[in-house]
Amino acid sequence: MSTDTVRVLLVDDHAVVRAGYKRYLELDTTLQVVGEADSGELAYGMLAQTPADVVVMDLSMPGQGGLESMRRIMQRYPEQRVLVFTMHENAALALQALRAGASGYLTKSMPPERMVDAIHQVMRGEKPISNDLVSAVAEAEKESPPHLQLAPREFEIFRLLANGQTVDDIGQRLHLGTKTVANYQSSIRQKLGVYTPIELHQYAKRHGLA
Repeated sequence: MSTDTVRVLLVDDHAVVRAGYKRYLELDTTLQVVGEADSGELAYGMLAQTPADVVVMDLSMPGQGGLESMRRIMQRYPEQRVLVFTMHENAALALQALRAGASGYLTKSMPPERMVDAIHQVMRGEKPISNDLVSAVAEAEKESPPHLQLAPREFEIFRLLANGQTVDDIGQRLHLGTKTVANYQSSIRQKLGVYTPIELHQYAKRHGLA
């Protein structure tokens, strides 16, 4: 492998997506996909044995989810570059990901060549964001609504609650105890000023998060 080669780890729970983007990325001879993972947990474990210059990671995956996985990766590897690549075209989620340490935020509606450009931008220390989200992210950061005050783990649980998952469901999905999730739920409701599941869902819907 050339010293100029950029090593990429693809993290997405859809094998077809990974295969398609691997083929496309490697048309650029300076990029090499050194590994693939179908969950954030697997990616976290792989990095110890398979170092990558850039991790390209989806946010919506089984298990603990992309935000928490990224937080854990950044905690263990503070210099790791993580480029989020997701279907979610939402400024609040983008801002949460960037605050958690993401090196950039792309959406899957973008042309595939944009990912190639973004990987090179990340390597240059830039922070690429989908064009259709740049102004919305800046506006969200300026307004700073209550849900942007949630910590990454709280924000992830908030989104799951808003989309109808129960405390037990979330505990199983994120490998957390029911009591722990219930405590998060209480904290989230207090910070958002909502007190019932319906109010929480309505809040999320108003902000495009449900």
